[in-house]
Amino acid sequence: MKEGLVLAICGIALVALATVGEIKCIIKAVKCNWEPVDKSEIIYTGAALTGFGCIVGYIDIQDK
Repeated sequence: MKEGLVLAICGIALVALATVGEIKCIIKAVKCNWEPVDKSEIIYTGAALTGFGCIVGYIDIQDK
């Protein structure tokens, strides 16, 4: 019984962290300076559209 509870809590925590990362990625993509288009805009937008935003959302990519 305890193992099932621990697994459920871990699963919920992972889904929550992935959702927060995806939302952060979408927010960063929207707030980017789009003139001229740089690597951060491409990475954030591509990651948000493909689902990799759950990881990329936690990474800060600087525009030059």
